[in-house]
Amino acid sequence: MATRKKRQARAAGDATRERILEAALEIFAERGFEGAKTREIAARAATNLGLIKYYFDSKEKLWRAAVDRVFASLAEVVGAMMPDEIDHAALVRIVEALVRFAAENPEFIRIMNDEGKRPGARMRWLADRHQKPLFEAASAILKQAVAQGLVPDVPPIHLFYVLIGSVGMIFSQAPECERVSGTDPTSSDEAIETHAKAVVAIFLGPGV
Repeated sequence: MATRKKRQARAAGDATRERILEAALEIFAERGFEGAKTREIAARAATNLGLIKYYFDSKEKLWRAAVDRVFASLAEVVGAMMPDEIDHAALVRIVEALVRFAAENPEFIRIMNDEGKRPGARMRWLADRHQKPLFEAASAILKQAVAQGLVPDVPPIHLFYVLIGSVGMIFSQAPECERVSGTDPTSSDEAIETHAKAVVAIFLGPGV
């Protein structure tokens, strides 16, 4: 009986922690780090403010945990798409998966854009912990793609940022897109898939 109660308490604690992380990602994306308040995060997570201190100790550590969590999700998505050898079909699958991920996690894109545009401790932590390894992995793939004539022969850093921008900007700026075009790019699976096909066509062409 005691063991079952411990398992139930642990499960409840895990669920609370996940709610806090989800709420934190949303608030940090909306307000920026400085504007985000832990009290607002707790309210959105429908939990006690003291539990943020209990699980994460500080706002800085909460921010890092939220970023770690979404990057772990990204790694799972990309990892599931990685083939033994790179070809056009494999690149199409990877790009489409990235577009779907960006559509499902626009808060992630907004945080990356916000923190990446200014020097500082959070940008350095984010770049060293996540962006550098991601870029190095992407560079290896892009170099293979260039060698096979699948993408333009330009330095990987440019291909990397062109791809990141084309994949995610429309979703991170969805309110602007809807105002400009009358279409919410996150409104349906069809809208998301249309954007995925557009990125594939621009970045990879029709294939062979």
